[in-house]
Amino acid sequence: MGDGQGEEEFFDFADESDDPPTPEELAVWISEFMSQSQRARNMYRSHFCSIVVNRIHNEFGIEGLCELMMAIDKRAGWISDIIIEDADIHDALFESHGIFDNDAITKARMSREMTEMNKKIWRLRKKYSKLIAEEIFLSAAVPTGGSEESSEPQ
Repeated sequence: MGDGQGEEEFFDFADESDDPPTPEELAVWISEFMSQSQRARNMYRSHFCSIVVNRIHNEFGIEGLCELMMAIDKRAGWISDIIIEDADIHDALFESHGIFDNDAITKARMSREMTEMNKKIWRLRKKYSKLIAEEIFLSAAVPTGGSEESSEPQ
């Protein structure tokens, strides 16, 4: 490696000279390396998550996936809900057109109507989060006569 040959292999942009790479060449190489590294991490994460979900489904079925969703919600601080199931799409296709499409849910995810529904849900989410917060505030302001009163010594 001391003969410069290893550097040429390492820096594939190196030319015939023994000059070290320029700062611009190093910046390009580092940028490409980091980009590849990020893609590898994303691919690992995606495969790992798929493995976990498939294992839970294989061992516990749909009920296990529901438990996983609840655990994810709790950990992430979310409240999520199932907005559409493949059976809904299958039923609508069959009732309207008398057909069954095994890839309907995948196609639904990419449809304009799904995008529109998601936009509407986003707007409703903002509206109702304010209403829910107000309800929580008002219910906290009204004494319920519960454990707060009974915890005081008489």
